[in-house]
Amino acid sequence: TEQRHREHEVLKEDVRKLVLNETKSRGDDDKAIVADKLRLIDAVQRLGVGYHFEAEIEEALEKVHDMGEDLFTNFDGRGTDLYHAALRFRLLRQQGFPVSLDGFRKLKNSEGRFKEWLSRDEQGLLSLYEAAHIAFHGEDILDEALTFATKNLKSILLTNKNISNAVQRQIDFALFVPAWKCVPRSLARHSLDFYSDQGALLQNQKLLTFAKLDFNMLQSYHKQELREISE
Repeated sequence: TEQRHREHEVLKEDVRKLVLNETKSRGDDDKAIVADKLRLIDAVQRLGVGYHFEAEIEEALEKVHDMGEDLFTNFDGRGTDLYHAALRFRLLRQQGFPVSLDGFRKLKNSEGRFKEWLSRDEQGLLSLYEAAHIAFHGEDILDEALTFATKNLKSILLTNKNISNAVQRQIDFALFVPAWKCVPRSLARHSLDFYSDQGALLQNQKLLTFAKLDFNMLQSYHKQELREISE
């Protein structure tokens, strides 16, 4: 309907401004600003509406890249913020930006093994798992990271009773098919459910509302095309 199209256009502009604008600073902490931006872009892409904002995402990630902060050091007191560090790597590499692998080596101890506490960080492991799938040939550290993350995510599902149902579904889905290899519409459908359950974690409810509307409108278009082809 015309009203639905108008709502779609208004929400699209709101989300466009979110992607382009600097995220609100938390005490002028550049790392926190970058982390907010990365989560927003990840949500936009997972929810299947990234095709509306390709130029804006490119511009935002270029700024993240130019800041030159890998996020692998001195973020949370344990030496690294695995979730955002791996997310930064994945989003930048997906976009074609050159990204160093040095940060991943910081995840290992003096004996060459991944640090023990990382195995208990389910969100960080999930982000590491997704990032490691975008390895080039010969990047052994990412192959090792993928093996480590996969093993520990499976262990978390079997032994950890404290994770939420939403996070459990997210891990299940990723182990079945990582975001990098997933059909966009299938990923969007799954993500709509996940972000609806995790509404407090999504930076702006307008994005979720826009994604739902966009998904339903595309579905309507596809149904109409199928009817026309059938006739």
